[in-house]
Amino acid sequence: MSSFLIARQNLFSEKGRLLITAGGVAFSVIFILLLLGLYQGWSTQITKFLGAIDSDLWVGQKGSRDLSHSLSLLPIDLLEKVQNQPSVKAVSPFIGRQLTFELKGQEAHLYLVGVDPGNLVRPYKIKEGKARPSKNEIIIDNAFAQKERLKVNDTLIIQSKTLKIVGISEGGNLLVYTFALIDQADLIDLLQFQQFTNYFLVKTNINVNEAQNLLQKEFPELSIVKKEQFLKNNAALLSETFLPIIGVLLLVAVLIGIAVIGLTIFTAAIEKSREYGVLKALGFTDRQLFAISLIQSIIAGFLGLLLGNILAPLLAFLAQTITGGFLYEVGPREIILVAVLTLVMSIAASLLPLRRILSIDPAQVFKA
Repeated sequence: MSSFLIARQNLFSEKGRLLITAGGVAFSVIFILLLLGLYQGWSTQITKFLGAIDSDLWVGQKGSRDLSHSLSLLPIDLLEKVQNQPSVKAVSPFIGRQLTFELKGQEAHLYLVGVDPGNLVRPYKIKEGKARPSKNEIIIDNAFAQKERLKVNDTLIIQSKTLKIVGISEGGNLLVYTFALIDQADLIDLLQFQQFTNYFLVKTNINVNEAQNLLQKEFPELSIVKKEQFLKNNAALLSETFLPIIGVLLLVAVLIGIAVIGLTIFTAAIEKSREYGVLKALGFTDRQLFAISLIQSIIAGFLGLLLGNILAPLLAFLAQTITGGFLYEVGPREIILVAVLTLVMSIAASLLPLRRILSIDPAQVFKA
């Protein structure tokens, strides 16, 4: 009888233990998939709205690098000077500010962004309603709408200004606040920001790298950043705060998987010492006995992997219906990574009962 058949027989002979083993692996797989999906979801989410803004360069105050860690204030008079540069095709002001206001008796937070006349600022994706707000109108993110139970045609009062919700978008959720779009003239009045802007959004008519160098030489007192770098700077907020935490949790999940598979296989090895002894007496080598343990671990890992891949998206969907802040994006890369981790867990778990198996004395089997 081959090692595979013996391993399968040992594993499936007790359905309860198999269920516990596969269930433990599935728990680890679900945990890992949810963490990977959550991180991948947030890492793409944090730049969706900014990535949809149609600009090649972000021009800001010297030292500014993103919307979260730094403040940029520029005189609006600079716009004409930037516009007159030969390398510039179009330029629009970008004005945005996080505001706190009262909603249904509690504090609410929105990062208001003004939609510029050149329409470079736009929603990532419209789920419902209009794609561009007019005067006294606002487009909010779906996560905010879901959390506060708001819908199109509801109104928000922000600093005594009444704004009608005319659209619900996606891609603007940033953990502690969400982006919301209003007409830029409304935002200027709201912030009393007639003389300033936060950034200039620049479209170039030559190579972006060349345009960046030319503008930097012309305006050394400004920070001129390519769009790709600006997105990376904003995404760094996530990697600096969440990546280490998720890394620790992933390690815990892997260790749980190793422990569950290993302890189950170890217990089975102890309870089946007589069978292993018989196999040794029949001429099975230590390598063949280890192969049986390894195959059992891999089969259990595969079953847990299959179950986990089925349940994880279902749990993620349930979480998303409860809270819009739970983002889950898992692609082939993440699935392959989890499959590799499960294989590693299974191999590592098969090593736990190895010493017990190799120390079995075949003579003990024939004692009365």
